[in-house]
Amino acid sequence: MLPAEHRLAGKQELALADLEDERWLRSTDPRPDDLPIRTIEEKFECVAAATGITLVPTSVAEQYSRPDITYVPVRDAEPDQVLLVWEKEKGRRSPLIDAFARIAQERG
Repeated sequence: MLPAEHRLAGKQELALADLEDERWLRSTDPRPDDLPIRTIEEKFECVAAATGITLVPTSVAEQYSRPDITYVPVRDAEPDQVLLVWEKEKGRRSPLIDAFARIAQERG
């Protein structure tokens, strides 16, 4: 996710090396020069204000469009991981949880 006026905004795709000198917005494990953020809304506002750049899943790029933000695929970015955790204690199990977990594992 880049500001619409960013020097790399018109590219078809990027590599992480292209973004080496950029200021990153990170929600987890920020580095000393990174700006920590907590929500997707904060990401949008900071990127639009040209405060920094960030990686977002393809689903975010497909669902959120703004004239002040652009998305460029980064070919060597590591894929996001989504973890599913639930309590298996007897008496608190719902058939819905079991069904959801089974579908998530199948689509894994």
